[in-house]
Formats: sequence, structure tokens, C-alpha cells
Amino acid sequence: MRLACFAIAFVIGFCRVAAADEAQNAAFVAGCDRAAASPFDASKPAGIAGIPVDKIESSSAIAACQWAVQAAPTNDRVVMQLGRAYLAAKNYDAARMQFDKANRMGNVLAATELAGFYQKGLGGLPVDDTEALRLLRKAADSGSYIAQTNLGYFHQMGRGGLDKNENEAGRLYKLAADQGYASAQINLGTFYQSGRGGLPRDDLQAARYYKLAADQGNAFGQNNLANFYRDGRGGLAKDDTEAARLFKLAADQGLAPAQANLGKYYQDGRGGLAKDDVRAARLYKTAADKGDAYGQSLLAFFYESGRGGLPKLDTEAARLHRLAADQGNLASQDALGGFYENGRGDLPKNEGEALRFYKMAADQGFAAGQYHLGCFYEGGLGGLRKDESEAARRFKLAANKGYAPAQLSLALYYEQGRGGLAKDDNEAARLLKLAADQGDAKAQAELTELNKRLPK
Repeated sequence: MRLACFAIAFVIGFCRVAAADEAQNAAFVAGCDRAAASPFDASKPAGIAGIPVDKIESSSAIAACQWAVQAAPTNDRVVMQLGRAYLAAKNYDAARMQFDKANRMGNVLAATELAGFYQKGLGGLPVDDTEALRLLRKAADSGSYIAQTNLGYFHQMGRGGLDKNENEAGRLYKLAADQGYASAQINLGTFYQSGRGGLPRDDLQAARYYKLAADQGNAFGQNNLANFYRDGRGGLAKDDTEAARLFKLAADQGLAPAQANLGKYYQDGRGGLAKDDVRAARLYKTAADKGDAYGQSLLAFFYESGRGGLPKLDTEAARLHRLAADQGNLASQDALGGFYENGRGDLPKNEGEALRFYKMAADQGFAAGQYHLGCFYEGGLGGLRKDESEAARRFKLAANKGYAPAQLSLALYYEQGRGGLAKDDNEAARLLKLAADQGDAKAQAELTELNKRLPK
């Protein structure tokens, strides 16, 4: 009887210890969830929002998740979260080991993270797009919208041995976007905006997807939506105030294109912002230092004229224009042409090189480039044969875009009957007024003289 009672007491005591251990283990897992859960993990407990990797407090998260892995070694979620904690600490070797372990346990987020390590050659892994592709396919087939988005990018760019296939990329972006994934919504919006991926060009759809992403706080979505408000696209009314608000939200998250855009609003005093060249220059420099071409170009123009508290410094302007031009910025390509034409910014005077940059910008439809190319045809510069007909054609292309110097030059051609154009004082007067209304002093003086000769 005593033995039976002892056995019952032992069982009761054991159960109490087991229950206490189970509660403690659950507490360890919960601590890891709070410290390092992914916002994109459907398996995370209710009430846990998740934390982006760059917001994880790495030392406490590593400690919490190490305890959780010891307490629940078969829980693939906490193993994956330990990998995220190491990733936040930039301990790529340790992160890779945890992601690999969680992937072998069937965790699709870990597979997606591991694919990223193969893409970038992190954690001691070689750069291997083929292995990254295998992991992304595995995760995408399991329904991971992050993997679907990344796999779409592989199809878009033709990576991992795939042929470029924007239609398949668009399909995958839509799968992920319709599950609410902001990055996919941005990519899909971009495809609609440009009519790519087998999708029609549709600004309404682009604006809709940008807004879905922006409403989640996505900086790219905020910046793209701001551009639509600025230009009045996608069924949106022009609204500089809303554009400025969205640019600021994105800029405050460190997005370089938004910082450059916000700087331009300060430069111009748009969207309810006071004109502030100093703040504009600071934003341009922040964007330029991150390699943003628009920021580099705008900062270069400030150095040219010594605005925003910056010294007038052609050498720095030339350097920045070169950086922006090499990334395809049209304004800087045209500006660099001017630097070579005039031998500015420690660049040699070189009409051939000036012509190359003017033509680069002109061939992509940039009005100033078209005008400057027209001037080279007019003067027979840079090795070109003098050709006023071609000059007139180039001036007209730029004038039709509202470029005042081209409107003035084309007006003079009509006034004088040059470049194969019939003499036409009325057309000359029309063009001169367009340029004069933009503040062009030469056009204003010429218009005054022409009006004296025109019949009343």
C-alpha cells in the first residue's frame, strides 16, 4: 500500500515537473517569436506582428532564440528565427547554418533566405544562381509569396540558367501581389506602367498596386505613387501636396530616389514646402552618396551655380555629372556635353566628345540634347557636316517639348527662311512668345522687334 502511494505521488510529481518544463519551453519559444519572427511567416502565433531583419535587436534575439532552439529543437520556425537573429548581427556563417537546418526541416522561409545567400555568395557559400533557383522553386511551389516574387525576378532577368521571360515573371508577381506582398505589388505596378510581362500598359492598375504597397509603408510604393500624384497619372488628380507627403515618407525611410525627389520639391518650393536650397542640397547629397543618378545630377547643377550653400565648383560638378551620365541620366549626359564643348571642370575642350554626349541624350528624346545637337549641325561642329535642315529638324523636336532656347532658334529660322523652312513671321512670333513667356530675354527682345514689323 505504501509502495502504491509512493508510485502515485511520484507520477503526480513527475507530471507537475513535466508541465512546468512544458510551460518554460513555451515561454522560450514565445520569447524567440517576439524577438525575431518574420512579418511574412504565416505560422507565427496570433498577436505577433514580426520584425524586419534590420529592426531586430540582434544580441537579445540570438539569446532568446538559442534558448528556444534548445527547448524545442524540432520547431523549424524557431530555428529559422535564430537564423534571422544571426543575419541581423551580420554573422552570415551562423545564419546560413540555421537557415540550412530549418530548410531541411521543411521551412519555406528558410529556403528563401538560403536562396538569397546563394545569390550573393554569403555565409561561405559560392555564388550559385542554379542552387538559388532550385530553392526558390521549392519555396514558391509551397506557396511562399516571397519566393514567388524572387523567382519572378529570376525569370525577368534570365538568371539561374533561365531564359528571360517577362510573361512568367508577371504571372509570378501577380500571384504574390494578390497575396498582399508589397515588393511584388511594386514589380507588378511597374510592369503595368510600362506594358511589360504580357500586361497592357495601364496606369490605373499601376497606381492601384503602388497604393496597395504604399499603404503598407513600402518606400518604393510611396515614391512611385508620389510620382503619379506629381504628374497626374493613373486616374489621380495632380496633387503636389500629396506627392510631397509621400516623398517625405519614403525619404525618411532612406530611399535615395525619394530623397532626390523631395529635394527637388524644396528647390522649387512645391507641395506646400517653402523654397529651401540648403535642405535641397542636403537631400541631393544624401541620395548622391547612395549612388542615385538623379540625386547626383541635381547636386552637380548646384555645384555648377554654387547653390544651396555649396561652393561653385566645376570639377565636382563634372565628376557628379559623369557618375549620373554613366547610369543613363539624360540631363547629365547633356550637361557633360557642355563641359566638353567648353573645356570646363578640368575636362579638355573636345567637340567630338561633346557631340557624343549631346547625341546620347538627344537620341533618347531629351530636349536640351536635341537642341544642342541642332546647334552642332548648324555650325558644322564636332566633325559634323554643316546642315541647317537637320538643325531645324532638331530644333523643332526640342521646341515641341517646350524648350525655350530651341523655340527661339526655330523662330529665327522661320523669320529668316532658313533650314528649308518657308519664311513665316507669324510662326516665328508664335514661337518667340512661347519662349518669351518662359522668361527668355533674347526671345522677349526679338519678339518686340518682330511685332514692330508685323501688320497691326
